[in-house]
Amino acid sequence: MTDAPGSVVTDEILEDCLQAVQRSAEQGRPATAADVTAFARIPASTAEAALRELRVRGLLDSEAGGLALSDEGRRQAAAVIRRHRLSERLLTDVLGLPWDRVHDEAMRLEHSLTPEAESRLRSLLNDPETCPHGSPIPGSGGAAQPRWRLDSVPAGTRVRIEQIAEEEAVLLRYLASLGLLPKTPLTVEEVAPFGGPLLVQVGGSRYAIGRDVAAKILVRGDAEAGPRRRRHRRRGR
Repeated sequence: MTDAPGSVVTDEILEDCLQAVQRSAEQGRPATAADVTAFARIPASTAEAALRELRVRGLLDSEAGGLALSDEGRRQAAAVIRRHRLSERLLTDVLGLPWDRVHDEAMRLEHSLTPEAESRLRSLLNDPETCPHGSPIPGSGGAAQPRWRLDSVPAGTRVRIEQIAEEEAVLLRYLASLGLLPKTPLTVEEVAPFGGPLLVQVGGSRYAIGRDVAAKILVRGDAEAGPRRRRHRRRGR
């Protein structure tokens, strides 16, 4: 534990900050101090103190342009993320909590899992490869699959949802109401120009999805259906 002026940095806060930096890296971008503050839900002054402590411990890469983890930092972050995503699986698969509520619960539970408890939990859950939102669980042994943001998929392409990149409760409830869940196939029918929405078909329904929402949905090609290149007439209002 480190005391900074006006801030108390606990081991739990440090783990949350490690997780925040690594999650940004998973999304292909360097983390910012604002990302850390928002994810860990701590004051900016506490985040600054935590980041200083991570540098002192050699867990941040001092030569990186932005916030990035060192090799040891990535190893420790992977351990935290593994406990977090296993906790989410426990909460959904065993305890039956809805997927929009498990993130906050897992943020508390992840810090209390011992290595023995984690091992038993993995066995109980049959060593799952992803969390309920489709994010890979580090160390699960599952083969990495290429994933693309839905907002980058061209019209006429059939894909399958693999992951929801952000676990905001409001977003998850909205996506669930449309049936946009991991492992769900969909077709991008139209892409409006000038940053407009995507028209997607999910089962027998069509929805207009804003680019900001589509950017948080990671997909890959649907191997069973393959790409489809069909032209659709624009539906009038």
